[in-house]
Amino acid sequence: MPRTQSSKKSSSSIVKIRVGQSFVNQSDLRGLGWAWNHKHLVLFLGAGVSIPYGIPSWKNLVLELLFEQVEHTRRLGNMWPHYRRALSSWMTDYFDYSPLVLARMVERDARKRSKRKGRQEDDSEQIFLEKLRAQLYAQFRTPRNKRTTLQAVADLIKRSKGNVRGVVSFNFDGLLEEELAKRRVPTMSVVDGTRQHSNAFPIIHPHGFVPQHGPIERGRLIFTEDDYHKLTETVFHWGLSEIVSELRHSTVLFIGLSMSDPSLRRLLDACRNSDIPPHWQLQQRHQVHDHEQRAAIDDVANRARHWGEVLGYNEQKDPPQLAEALNAALRQADTYDRELFEAMGVKTIWLESFDDIPVLLDKIPTVSKKKS
Repeated sequence: MPRTQSSKKSSSSIVKIRVGQSFVNQSDLRGLGWAWNHKHLVLFLGAGVSIPYGIPSWKNLVLELLFEQVEHTRRLGNMWPHYRRALSSWMTDYFDYSPLVLARMVERDARKRSKRKGRQEDDSEQIFLEKLRAQLYAQFRTPRNKRTTLQAVADLIKRSKGNVRGVVSFNFDGLLEEELAKRRVPTMSVVDGTRQHSNAFPIIHPHGFVPQHGPIERGRLIFTEDDYHKLTETVFHWGLSEIVSELRHSTVLFIGLSMSDPSLRRLLDACRNSDIPPHWQLQQRHQVHDHEQRAAIDDVANRARHWGEVLGYNEQKDPPQLAEALNAALRQADTYDRELFEAMGVKTIWLESFDDIPVLLDKIPTVSKKKS
């Protein structure tokens, strides 16, 4: 149930600017414009930037490798592929397996099978990395019907003459490097603690880098549970140092990130104080789409009946009342998220659709610095 324009007007003192189908606070755009003008802006990119290109999220990447691994098992290997996928997916959800744990199991199994075939350790590692690359880019395609967030990010960097200081990409893929190459913007992919002195635009990959072509170094990938343990236990890990440095000294715009990663949230909390520049995240408002509304209302009604029996209430609401209650719950969820991240030093720019991100990015260099 998308919001109407009238629902966005919280106060006459808050000036809104139309961005695509969204209305955002003028003060937020000015904050990003100030960071642009003072060369303080850094972009943190997550999976939402790459998914439109067919790049799987990290969880789905692990599941794709798991599906392949299951093909070789005694119990499930003889099933039709679509049943193997369905059962693997169900098993993962039903038993609440963490993707970190699954990733560890998938890599270990791949190494064991390679060793059974007489391959050396280095060979088995390379085979696993090539499978990882193959699955990462298996469904790769360039969207044709609309301008993507990734293209808008590349255009913003192209316009920048130091206004965007760099990018921290939590994605394995090299799609941003490829987009910038099309625009003849030289890039430097940072994958460890050493950074060459260069005029190239820096793209930091703290979780590792898996380009479509070229070498992959396993030791620089944060992929399995064990990798994350080493990351969090290393006090001066280069990736964490890069992230903390940007959080403390730059204005960060988070794009395509759910912000649910506990490691990132911990760093935001650790960096939070009055001297740290404000940061912003782009998020789509909590929504229940029209085709999902009936199922959502039925779910709420069933839960209400259960709790009515437990608490001794018999009042029943009709569907229009439940629809309004659902809208109220969505607005409350927006408030919870906004207040939660403001406590971490991150302001939220709410969009009706992620399709509005390119329009917003285009406005950053041109936003007026004058007070209205």
